[in-house]
Amino acid sequence: MIKKVILISTVFSFAILFNACKSKSSTEPNTSSVSGDFFPNGDGSSYKYSTVRTDSNGTQTSGTRSTTYSGTTDMNGITFQNQIDTITVNGYSTVAHSFFLKSDSSVVYALDTAGLSQTIPDSLKQYIQLDATLKLLQTPFSDGENWPVFNLSLKFGSITFNLVNVTAYYEGMENVPLNLVTGDVTKNAAKVKYTLKLTIPNLQNPLSAPYTASYNAYAWFASGIGAIKWQGNSAVLGAFAGSGINIGDTTSTITQSLVSYNLK
Repeated sequence: MIKKVILISTVFSFAILFNACKSKSSTEPNTSSVSGDFFPNGDGSSYKYSTVRTDSNGTQTSGTRSTTYSGTTDMNGITFQNQIDTITVNGYSTVAHSFFLKSDSSVVYALDTAGLSQTIPDSLKQYIQLDATLKLLQTPFSDGENWPVFNLSLKFGSITFNLVNVTAYYEGMENVPLNLVTGDVTKNAAKVKYTLKLTIPNLQNPLSAPYTASYNAYAWFASGIGAIKWQGNSAVLGAFAGSGINIGDTTSTITQSLVSYNLK
């Protein structure tokens, strides 16, 4: 299953409800940069994370997430690697498939635009513009650097609304303690902040102030290992775990910490 944007129809439902009743760029010079392999992608490599999900009532649910890179898939003349994520909670497992492409300077995930046909109302399809990929990483990391991750916009004439906009910001290096099955360790990792901004316009009066909301999540990447920790809003983190950008799940948070890994 190609990486999907889930519940896009929720955006339009919100818009109808409201009708009824950029990624910023740093202006400061970069003072330092950090190079390294922050996303090892050898075929057969695997990671296991302990997970804790906290809902809006404060109730916590524990489980695991297992990620494996297995084989490749050709799409539109481009060879993507396959990522398989298995989420296990209370003995019940769900499996999600996604596809990513790693270059010398970035890691991007493919997006299934065809799959949106069933979630976007026919009357609005002609106005929708969206990116074809989700950019997880842009390297080497530089102080104060940010980059666009994903954007879905609604355009009426000369007016454009960025309904779903995700950006990333490198916050620097940070020591992260890990409880690995082989013993406790501390890894120095690049900390990246992901921000999802949701904008719901009033379609009856596009010039009026829209409803806006913002959600954050963080990821830590250790050179030579990869992602060692994820933490933050479920709507943001799901984009990189096979479940897509789920704007219907903005009230829960997730923490995923690496417990074991096997690099090929």
